[in-house]
Amino acid sequence: MESRVEYSVTAHATPAQLWDVYSEATFFVGEPWHEGSRIRYVIERPLRATVSAVVTLCEPAVKVGLLNHALGITAQQQVIFTPLKHDSTRVTIIMDFVGQSTAPIPVDVRATIEFFCKDALDTMVARWKEKQKSA
Repeated sequence: MESRVEYSVTAHATPAQLWDVYSEATFFVGEPWHEGSRIRYVIERPLRATVSAVVTLCEPAVKVGLLNHALGITAQQQVIFTPLKHDSTRVTIIMDFVGQSTAPIPVDVRATIEFFCKDALDTMVARWKEKQKSA
């Protein structure tokens, strides 16, 4: 199985401002956001899983690439920050994934990755808005 999921959001913020929110992560190997550095994160919904990821590319506030592994699925993730007019930015996440799920229960892999992509970017924008309210 090989497939792709794409999702975009637009926010009234510069790429650097959104990068500051997106890039908050704890790395367990290497310098944060350098090629070869590693991060682990837990997704809770729609299925609890621990994802292990390695940074394959990073140009802060421009684009980042991660290679994710979890439950028998490998996903190449790209996140692209595109500046728009009037200090707005479109952020696009693209996930190309392959593999067979080894989850203990049947799971719709595409729906799970779609949920992850939407949740990741929607949460980034919500966190950006919260920062603006408290600033």
